[in-house]
Amino acid sequence: MFRLKEANKKMLKKIFSEPLLHFIFLSLVIFVAYGFLNPRQDNQQVIVVSEGRVAQISNSFRERWKRDPFPKELDGAIQAYAVNEMFIREAKALSLDADDQVIDQRLRKKMNYLLEDLADANRPTENALKQFYDNNAEKYRLPARYSFQQVLLSADREEPALSKMVLIQKKRIEQGFDPQGDTSMLPRDLTRVSTDQLARRFGGVFVDALADIVTQQWSGPVASAFGQHFVFIIEKESSEIQKFEAVKTAVLSDWQYDNNKNFQKDYEARLLQRYTIVVQGADSVSSDEDSNADKETAKKPDTVPTAMTENISP
Repeated sequence: MFRLKEANKKMLKKIFSEPLLHFIFLSLVIFVAYGFLNPRQDNQQVIVVSEGRVAQISNSFRERWKRDPFPKELDGAIQAYAVNEMFIREAKALSLDADDQVIDQRLRKKMNYLLEDLADANRPTENALKQFYDNNAEKYRLPARYSFQQVLLSADREEPALSKMVLIQKKRIEQGFDPQGDTSMLPRDLTRVSTDQLARRFGGVFVDALADIVTQQWSGPVASAFGQHFVFIIEKESSEIQKFEAVKTAVLSDWQYDNNKNFQKDYEARLLQRYTIVVQGADSVSSDEDSNADKETAKKPDTVPTAMTENISP
């Protein structure tokens, strides 16, 4: 008997954890809420403003004016809603909503919002988040960082003057002196700057060269778009993947984004199974294009005209 109860508990737990059940439940809630706010009206000449709609109108007034509406103000807001509903019904009766791109786009957005709400009902377990983190670990990698000094020999110098200055600075380094360079807008001292930031400032070639430079001594020259640099690396911080606990909030956000995207793809796939797409005139359009292409091909000569070949030099 005890084992049977445990089996039943496990089965119920599994059922209630199914995303499909969440989907059905949330759909039912939305359907009921919509029916509460928008009761069915058989007589199109009667505007029924439900209690739920009145409460919604009152809440909108309160949010806008930061106070409760007076009875006369609430009556005016209700009448404005009813008049708006009348205009909408008259417009629909005239089919003014047909083939309206603005309305179509609005309806598509509402469907997207609905799908997002339904997808958000599916909450990931801790194991699911860790699995997502493991599968996308590179996304949470911190870039390498460098702390260093740099001296620039500007590319404004013409050769052989630039090469001569490079040799002079190398000799200074061999003699135990710091190299000297040109004045520039580039900082001489940089502390814990990421490779991404360095690439934006100095360029990718410069950053790639830093990986092979020994720390605690002057090295160079290292080329960039600005010229030739002599570099003294104080410290290197290797690139590393952040631990799960440190990026858990970001992982959850990324998981939700992927979940919403996959949920919408699945919904679109189900729609494609339910609907049949008929493209009228597709065969005729295709045959016309093929015919035109054949005509264009027939017009093209097999050889280049003499008038063109005379102006082509070998």
